[in-house]
Amino acid sequence: HQLVQKEACYVLTNIAGGTDEQTNELLKKGILNRVIELAYSSNRGLRKEAIWVIANVVSSLDEHVISAVESGALEALYNFLSDGDAKVVAFVLQSIENILEVGTETGKTYAQKVVNMDGLEALERLASSQNTTVQQRANEVLKRFFTK
Repeated sequence: HQLVQKEACYVLTNIAGGTDEQTNELLKKGILNRVIELAYSSNRGLRKEAIWVIANVVSSLDEHVISAVESGALEALYNFLSDGDAKVVAFVLQSIENILEVGTETGKTYAQKVVNMDGLEALERLASSQNTTVQQRANEVLKRFFTK
């Protein structure tokens, strides 16, 4: 069952990374909602594939980002920041940065959502990461969105 879900997420990652119309269909059909649920699976491989789908969706149009955040994408991404895979964490940080950028541009309070999730603590922890890519990305997010 989880193997099929993982493979389905792999396919959805490619669709979400495709055209804006394809991403729009994922959102209209409610598929992202199920993917977000899978991002909390106890199976790490399945969680990781679900995160890639979410990350692709939030790297597209502002309207897709807003829809994804309304469906719980920011929380799902934040939840994955504790993963030990530096490559994935760096990608998740980039996705969070995309969300925060859209929030800034559209007047949404996404930065406050991060604060409310205790996300600053996670970002500060990652800013001291052994991995320089993770460290730089976390510092960039902190600098751009959380310093006055």
